[in-house]
Amino acid sequence: MWRAVSWNLNWWNKRERVLAPTDLIRRYDADVVMLQEVSGRSLQRSHDGPSVFSQDVHPGANWGWMGCGLLLRRGTEILESGVVTGLPKPQRSIWAQIILPGDTLELTVVSWHAPNRAGDGLEVKMAAFEVMAEWLHRAARPVCIGADLNTWDDRVDLEMPDPAEEHFHEHAFVGLGPPHGLIDAYRTVRDRSGQLDELRAQGASAPLAVSHVLSNGAEHRMDRIFASPDLTPTDGGYDLVGAIEAGSDHALHWIDFD
Repeated sequence: MWRAVSWNLNWWNKRERVLAPTDLIRRYDADVVMLQEVSGRSLQRSHDGPSVFSQDVHPGANWGWMGCGLLLRRGTEILESGVVTGLPKPQRSIWAQIILPGDTLELTVVSWHAPNRAGDGLEVKMAAFEVMAEWLHRAARPVCIGADLNTWDDRVDLEMPDPAEEHFHEHAFVGLGPPHGLIDAYRTVRDRSGQLDELRAQGASAPLAVSHVLSNGAEHRMDRIFASPDLTPTDGGYDLVGAIEAGSDHALHWIDFD
């Protein structure tokens, strides 16, 4: 078994913290930690395993706290790394091809922070989803991506997206038969346990979990982990309470893979 964590630290926002972000990360003892909104230098100093951050690999990077990072268990071999070229904001991505300690499998891991329509505009957001889906489709398998998707779409029953709808590329990314060919790991865990059937029986529509709460109280599952179908997720969850204590407005999301 190996564990993946994805978390938007909200590092730039000086929220009150009663728990150090690094302490929450260590609590989950993950093999791969995929971070968004992080200052690479700040966490790299307090982690004892290999690390890769978008500020380090992207020429001319000056984004400070809005980069992405990967924290990897000590003993992990990093074969190659970089940012996802072609994205409107490439600094909000990082990938690495790795071999975890005691394993021989070459695994591609990715952290991504999708643009926000309110701040970046619809065209930028849809372009980012289209580029990332194409990149993931071409990436060396198996792949695991942790992301703050900035999406509100989270249905109990997935639907085929409408090409004429303005959010088509976003809905295709999280919908039925996604172009990247990956599975939503948490959805898969809940489906195999029968929990999706329970939600259907209750007439529930969304979300499957809460990873972010807007100022108006609206709840969404914006943070997700997707993986190649042959990477079998066995358990997973969201820690919103711990994340808030650590100063973030996004839950820490974890998945165990067999």
